[in-house]
Amino acid sequence: MLNNIGETLLFISFLCGLVGIGSFSLGALKKDDALVAVGERSIVVIFSLLTSGVLLLIYLLATKDYSNAYVAKNVSNDLSFIYSIASLWAGQEGSLLLWSWILSTYTLALKYSKPYKTLLCSTQGITLFILTFFVFLIVFIESPFEVLKDVPINGRGLNPILQNFYMAIHPLTLYVGYIALTIPFAFALGSILSKDKTDNWVTRSKKWTYFSWIFLSTGLLLGSRWAYLELGWGGYWAWDPVENVALMPWLALTAFLHSSMAQEMRSLLRRWNICLIFLAFFLSIFGTFITRSGLISSVHSFAQSSIGPYFIVFIIFIVLFSLFIYQKNKKIISSEEDIVSLLSKENFLIFNNIFFLIITLTVFLGTVFPIISEAITGEKILVGPTFYDLVNFPNVLLLMSLMSVAPIIPWKSAKLITLLNYILKPILVSAALTILFGFIFSSIKVLLVLFLSSFVTIVILQDLFIDFKMQLSRGLRFNEILDKKSRRYCAFLIHFGIILLIVGITLSSVYGTKSDFILSKGESSVISKYKIELVDTYRKESEAKSILGAKLILFDQGKAFTLFPEQNIYKYEGNRSINKETEVAIYNTLRKDYYIILIDELEDGRFNFKMYINPWVSLLWIGSLISIFGGIVIIMKRKK
Repeated sequence: MLNNIGETLLFISFLCGLVGIGSFSLGALKKDDALVAVGERSIVVIFSLLTSGVLLLIYLLATKDYSNAYVAKNVSNDLSFIYSIASLWAGQEGSLLLWSWILSTYTLALKYSKPYKTLLCSTQGITLFILTFFVFLIVFIESPFEVLKDVPINGRGLNPILQNFYMAIHPLTLYVGYIALTIPFAFALGSILSKDKTDNWVTRSKKWTYFSWIFLSTGLLLGSRWAYLELGWGGYWAWDPVENVALMPWLALTAFLHSSMAQEMRSLLRRWNICLIFLAFFLSIFGTFITRSGLISSVHSFAQSSIGPYFIVFIIFIVLFSLFIYQKNKKIISSEEDIVSLLSKENFLIFNNIFFLIITLTVFLGTVFPIISEAITGEKILVGPTFYDLVNFPNVLLLMSLMSVAPIIPWKSAKLITLLNYILKPILVSAALTILFGFIFSSIKVLLVLFLSSFVTIVILQDLFIDFKMQLSRGLRFNEILDKKSRRYCAFLIHFGIILLIVGITLSSVYGTKSDFILSKGESSVISKYKIELVDTYRKESEAKSILGAKLILFDQGKAFTLFPEQNIYKYEGNRSINKETEVAIYNTLRKDYYIILIDELEDGRFNFKMYINPWVSLLWIGSLISIFGGIVIIMKRKK
């Protein structure tokens, strides 16, 4: 009965979507407010229906109603309440329903955002068209309310590696960021359709772009943290295809956030910004297609399904339609001014965009190369981390260089002598610090990163000092300065967080170590410079799994750390590609992480372990949080 109600709710929402699309289209053509009002009402109805559908599926998951095929596939009797709810986005059908509901929420929010009337009509029509496509998928292709004829007494359960706090919220966070890209895309395309010659679409969509950037950043951080804690390989980023498709929209969006400043301030780069936001949106849809089509193998992706061809048709249509409308109206969206100097903020923003797009292209090619190679040779050839690191590292260094200079260069034109005088002291201080770092670190790669990191940080501090001094001389109080300059200072904060992140990645990747060792209970061994003692082992049982654990004490320079790595053996296969997984033991300090995995118990009663020492990986997490905090403050302080 409940499943039938759910299917009815979704079908009616699809019909409302068709009515709304027709109403917005005719309303825009005939300039009929009554038809536009019908379209807006359809958005309210769709949101209400999808909200009811989501709540209904959550109820079925929470009560473990195995008459529902999606519940039986993703929940089991032993699954806790919180992970039963998180199963909403663990499978294909549920995640598509969630996607549709989030987009309906954004579309409804547009109704109350009150941008200019013609722009709003076009924007709402575009978002409703995209929403209706996703509703079509869950109504006719991947229904979350499919009924089972033979009701099982237990479900297949949730994959154990997904039963982790970070993974419970990581997909949801990414979805929120992914889907939010639909709104600036719709604003950009809507501005062309409505022949809006102003820059209203940029200013109206800017909060949406910051919002999307914050959630994409948070999602990437949570995913990295999950991989670090759960997968048991000692790292946080493996250039997995699904990791890549989450990174690419973030790169394109970050490029847009920089170049859009030129449009806001000087009405420059108008065509370029539309292309960038189109690219960011297309990459988000491409990522959705990749993870759901079965084209790639990943612990993050969904099983192969029949959804792929529909996504291909949708992507081709959206791309061709967007390019056609863009090409047809190029004159309307041309910039009002030109870049007059090579040494100007707007020109440096273009350099910034070029490097971001090179990294995006590199990641894209590495991600699709296995698909291309299989189509040509019949064999999937995977691209490893070495390729990405080799190609992207120079671009990262160039972006760091721009990060130091671009924020302090004025618009229109700057004098080279003035700029050189301004950065001379930071360069000299950074060089002196790098010489000191040379007594600690021997890697040229690390020293290059530390030099540029010092340079960016010192330039930021110098600019803050000069700016504060100038504002104080004008009689402004401290809180007034922070309020007036909040966007600029938060940009500095974001840059500083990114610098910490890059330093953390560089140090941990260059100086991280890995060791394998075997110990019997009560035995100790010296691995590198660390003494490790296996104090005890233990076994525990739960309804779902058998647990083998070890108590280890690690000694480092007189300090002792107790670690408890575990290995879980699941009692039935269920919805699991593996029935054995590890619980990593990590002792975190600011300077290094002690990371130990229990690999296996050997036949002679000894135990096999793997140990990673990851130096300064804490800077990655701290830097990410600082950048995300800076983005949050920007969106809260942004003036209307």
